[in-house]
Amino acid sequence: MRLLLVMLVVFSVARCTPTIVYVCDSPNATRYHLKQNCRGLSNCSHRIIKMTLEEAVKSHKTLCKWER
Repeated sequence: MRLLLVMLVVFSVARCTPTIVYVCDSPNATRYHLKQNCRGLSNCSHRIIKMTLEEAVKSHKTLCKWER
């Protein structure tokens, strides 16, 4: 019973942790990246910023084609 309770707590906490993604801080950027060293970010001439996946989706960004 204790094991089940511990597993439930662990899975609940894991789902609450926001996923961090990387975005080129350019006005024309349309993609988010799961890895900071994604080759899709190599063309970014602005700074690379971190944001949550939820924020990226709300700002109409889509997943980088290299990471599909």
